[in-house]
Amino acid sequence: MAEQNKTWLDKIMARPFAFPSESAPGSPVVISSRIRLARNLNKYPFPPASSQESDAQVGELVQLAIKRSRAMGVGCISLNVNSLNNVERMILLERQLASRELLKSPGKQYVHISRSGNCSIMVNEEDHLRIQTVLPGLQLRRAWKKVNELDDALSQELDIAYDRDLGYLTACPSNVGTGLRASVMLHLAGLSLKDNIGQLERALAKLNLTVRGMYGEGSGSYGNMYQISNQSTLGESEEEIIDRLGRVIDQIVEHEESARRSLLANERTRLLDKVGRSFGLLRYSYMLSESEAFEALSGLRLGVALNMFDFLDMQCVNELFNSVHSGVIACHAGRELEKKECDTLRAKTVRERLRENDCR
Repeated sequence: MAEQNKTWLDKIMARPFAFPSESAPGSPVVISSRIRLARNLNKYPFPPASSQESDAQVGELVQLAIKRSRAMGVGCISLNVNSLNNVERMILLERQLASRELLKSPGKQYVHISRSGNCSIMVNEEDHLRIQTVLPGLQLRRAWKKVNELDDALSQELDIAYDRDLGYLTACPSNVGTGLRASVMLHLAGLSLKDNIGQLERALAKLNLTVRGMYGEGSGSYGNMYQISNQSTLGESEEEIIDRLGRVIDQIVEHEESARRSLLANERTRLLDKVGRSFGLLRYSYMLSESEAFEALSGLRLGVALNMFDFLDMQCVNELFNSVHSGVIACHAGRELEKKECDTLRAKTVRERLRENDCR
């Protein structure tokens, strides 16, 4: 298919996403790094106190600013959320290009996506703009550089709400200041098996950091994937927030790797049972729910990381994680699916891929 004939969905689906390649920086425990900035425009009511009329005006101003500044580069995809069907909305959520809150809102919401798929701008979510970059592996500094460049370019075109004493003004008081949320997605299968996630959450809360699931606030911990992010944005610079989070992430990675070594040395039978059951479920099931697939793939990924398989590598498992999302299954089917059919197709997809790799 020629590039110019591809739909926006084709282009997004063709791009690598989230899970790191072998060349991505950081431990395999680290899945991705995200930097997000909250910004609002002066003279317009902040969401959710805004009207559809003012939201539409903000949407037009932001689109014009993106065009004039060329902030998103050539080939930017601009979408009106209200025009999207359920499958398209699922893909945007699964690819972390839009939040659940934006996709559920009934007003004038928009999302702009860079050609690379790494950067997106949500318009009229909780704030007028949510500017974000998601990169594979541990790349907080690089993600911040990209977002900061976007912010600088848009600020030349838009009248951003800013107070000399408080900093950037936002709809939620916890975002006032830098408006920055830095987060890292981690695969904490070892700590989860040792029932240490609750202890981790309590320790991070004392450091003003929070633990969330795969899709952010209010989402579950699918596949033992957790987002670690800052809670406050006032009183520290962007660089200080990012550096502090990076140091904590290094410590969490050390604890996770230590937990894995402990399981291998002291609870080998339990570990083998977890990994073996995960592989069996994925290899031989004929129906798999999304949560079942994520949980089993977490066990499989743990086994691959500990060199328990000679016919599977991390790249294959990472690709399987991306392929079992309900939106991806429906997209490949070309239509919205009932749960039973989606679960059946998901199991078939995983079975066939594992069969291709297991040639013994």
